[in-house]
Amino acid sequence: MNRQELIDQLIQDTLEVKAAVKEFSELPLSVLSKQPAEDHWSVLQCVEHLNIADEHYLLQFEDKLPAAPKSSIETFKSGMLGKKFIKMIKPTESGDIPSPMQTFKKFRPQVDVKMDTVEKFLADQDRIVEYLKVASSLDINKNRIPSAIGSIIMFKLGDAFGFLIGHNQRHVQQMRNVLKEINADVELAS
Repeated sequence: MNRQELIDQLIQDTLEVKAAVKEFSELPLSVLSKQPAEDHWSVLQCVEHLNIADEHYLLQFEDKLPAAPKSSIETFKSGMLGKKFIKMIKPTESGDIPSPMQTFKKFRPQVDVKMDTVEKFLADQDRIVEYLKVASSLDINKNRIPSAIGSIIMFKLGDAFGFLIGHNQRHVQQMRNVLKEINADVELAS
């Protein structure tokens, strides 16, 4: 795959995620904080989960990208693990969430989330876009980023971005599903 085409697609995906969460944030706090069931997250809890998970990658990008060497290599080939994990995490074209999985405790929202949770998420999406722009001149095949579960799984930089953004897309779809489950009387763009 062409590096710039991948970066452009990931930027577009991030902007769509940001727009969806921004749209959700216009709903009343009572709707955003309502859980469809005791063991299911509210929209705000989903956003807080993303804040927790995104922070790992943002810190890695902040640490590693400034020192990463520039590269004229224009192609990207997803790694075996990267491809597998992205496929497991990213929603399908029809909006189905593949491979249901249990969230590690360290990524579960543990606080009473408020609207500043959304503000942080929106700001973090802007940071992701900026890091993607930086990565457009780097070798996204050779630069490696440890996954959020630790350095036991190392992603190529291109796969780390793909996984992070696929994870965000997954939970935006979960937010849409929550709003349907609680019968929120809203019109949502798909």
